Amino acid sequence: MAVHVSRLAVHHAAALMDRGATGTAFEASVAKCLASDTAMKVTTDAVQIFGGYGYTREFPVERYMRDAKITQIYEGTNQIQRLVIARELLAKGEQR
Repeated sequence: MAVHVSRLAVHHAAALMDRGATGTAFEASVAKCLASDTAMKVTTDAVQIFGGYGYTREFPVERYMRDAKITQIYEGTNQIQRLVIARELLAKGEQR
């Protein structure tokens, strides 16, 4: 479910940007943060399913987990994305 919702969030943000919408920082931050956190959770679960083999380079699960972790860090850490989301939510609340 989380993977599906993450895909939907990414597709929604991308569609807005493709249409040339302005003010897409909120949608982009939500999509990036949700998708990268989901990837990390899914790969952590996969590593645990594999047990000790999940940490060996014999199986691709180890690389998937490293790749998932870096998505939480580059292009703005998820903590920064959460600040962007909070600012956007506060700004929308002030407009009401």
